[in-house]
Amino acid sequence: MGKILGVTNDSRKVKPGWVFVAVKGLTVDGHDYIDEARKNGAVEIYQGKNSRERLGELASEFYGNPSSKLKVIGVTGTKGKTTTCHLIYHILTKLGKKVGLISSITTQGFHTTTPDVISLNQELAKMVKNGYEYAVIEVSSHAIHQKRVVGVNFEVGVLTNIAPEHLDYHKTFKEYKKVKMSFINSCRYKVISPGETDLNILPGKFNNLNVEAAVHAVEFLGINKQEALKTLDSFDLPEGRLEEMKNDKGFKIFIDFAHTPDSLKAALTYLKTLTHGKLISVFGCAGERDHKKRSKMGNISTQVADLSIFTAEDPRSENVFNILRQIKQNARGNFVCIPERGEAIAYALSIARKGDTLAFLGKGHEKTMAYGKFENPWSDKEAIYNCLNADITKSVIVLAAGKGSRMKSNKPKVIHEICGRPMISYSLENLRRAGFKDIVVVTSFRKNLVKRIIQGAVKIAFQKNPKGGTADAAESGFKLVSKDSKVIVVINGDDSAFYTPETIKNVIGMHQDKKSVLTFVSLEKENPIGLGRVLRDKKGNVSGIVEEKNTTDEQKKIREVNDGLYVFDKNWLTKNLPAVKKNEITGERYITELIEMAISKKESVSAYKLPNPDEWQGINTPEELEKAQEKMTARLNNDKN
Repeated sequence: MGKILGVTNDSRKVKPGWVFVAVKGLTVDGHDYIDEARKNGAVEIYQGKNSRERLGELASEFYGNPSSKLKVIGVTGTKGKTTTCHLIYHILTKLGKKVGLISSITTQGFHTTTPDVISLNQELAKMVKNGYEYAVIEVSSHAIHQKRVVGVNFEVGVLTNIAPEHLDYHKTFKEYKKVKMSFINSCRYKVISPGETDLNILPGKFNNLNVEAAVHAVEFLGINKQEALKTLDSFDLPEGRLEEMKNDKGFKIFIDFAHTPDSLKAALTYLKTLTHGKLISVFGCAGERDHKKRSKMGNISTQVADLSIFTAEDPRSENVFNILRQIKQNARGNFVCIPERGEAIAYALSIARKGDTLAFLGKGHEKTMAYGKFENPWSDKEAIYNCLNADITKSVIVLAAGKGSRMKSNKPKVIHEICGRPMISYSLENLRRAGFKDIVVVTSFRKNLVKRIIQGAVKIAFQKNPKGGTADAAESGFKLVSKDSKVIVVINGDDSAFYTPETIKNVIGMHQDKKSVLTFVSLEKENPIGLGRVLRDKKGNVSGIVEEKNTTDEQKKIREVNDGLYVFDKNWLTKNLPAVKKNEITGERYITELIEMAISKKESVSAYKLPNPDEWQGINTPEELEKAQEKMTARLNNDKN
């Protein structure tokens, strides 16, 4: 091949002097973009049924055949791949070798266990440049089948184990095994993990089987078994692999990636041996993946654990309630279904007692959760940490009782979806991240639909009169607020999806620093039609809020508006909330009246002006919902990048 400047299978990336390889994928066929590649300057184009293999060969050649300059160890299997990779890497590193590692944990940016073949060769080339001797690569069945490791020369291939998995993709277990073995048989040396072991180096039999495989692999590299085993005194399991979160609550917490029937059973069986009280299992099953494993996992968990909490795990385009129904189909013990993973975690932690063990399974190290086609920021570890460190002196009342007549829908406004999730889900998640433990959600219209989605650790209050107004709704929720609370936040469930946890914390911080009895959030709007204006005196202090219909011509020019997030001193709210009177025209009791009451009594009222107005999004119409969808799409894409 002559001098080329780049290789790609993405026509959009083609530049003058590049080679384009047309690959047929599951949803997109690169052959449809050959003309675009030519227009973008492709000097050579490869196509046809063998184009995947050719892409691997070209990628390896373009980057100088890096795998030929390294001793590459590839690890595949249904479970234990990541741990075994990290074991091999640890052994070699401790023995003074220069080693590169590519696993699902170390290469987060690729969103796959094994990178695409171009990125893979690029990473291997970096290792060669840095003087590495070895490369350890986690190899998935998808990567093998999609030819993502073609052109890479493997010195040692390791098979940790094999059990039915990814049958949504491979269709049959026979085909799945065939794919795995095709990789193992392509390697110079082959390691098949044993079924039994006498080793007791790591927690759980399954992890010690991984040790056996790792040690056997390095033996092919000329390393003595005993020498290899000695290095493991300092080995820590990878992130999200039986990872224990230490705490002072008297119970044990473990995070594990177990997401197959076998791995779930192995993890729970081991954790049961550590448990003096109850074993609580929290897990879900991914959408658009093997359906058959779901009922098996529900059955396994309810047989081993004392309580199983079925929840979300990357629902993708599937309805999470359909997934939960399949998980519980063969469940035979104690279980509950809590669709929001954050609420499932909060619930498990709220009921745990001394001596219990909590297992949060399926997500492990992962940092996103897929809803629809959108990747949302997510971390089990972060969610657990936030719950453990929540502030019991702060409570929040979420107003979620309305129908939203302008939405032209017969379902509660707060369960309309933004980017594949009910809008109230974002609010609850942000509140948990902001450190709230005590959350009360006020419902009314079709309350069971709202309850079904948010059930878990939240308290659910019922507003008897759905037209009673915001103060009436807040009073309904106030009855359930924790007795330990000193600060009460009241927030609308239909316009709070975009608040960041930092903003919520900052509002409370300002409220406490200024020793206010009431603080509300405001923002500047270019076109504040329909919104109440914030009035300030000559010193800049809040002097009132006036609804638009009552504004003077001069007041209509004011751009600062109230956006519906309030912070109250609990004692003050206790005395004044019942005193809010009904509006003479509408008959409703409005929470904004509390601002007027505080000002009239010359008590301290503060307004926190949002630095970023995009954190507020009123959603009262289908058009505003569409705008929220666009805004959230942009935010999630920005988080991903």
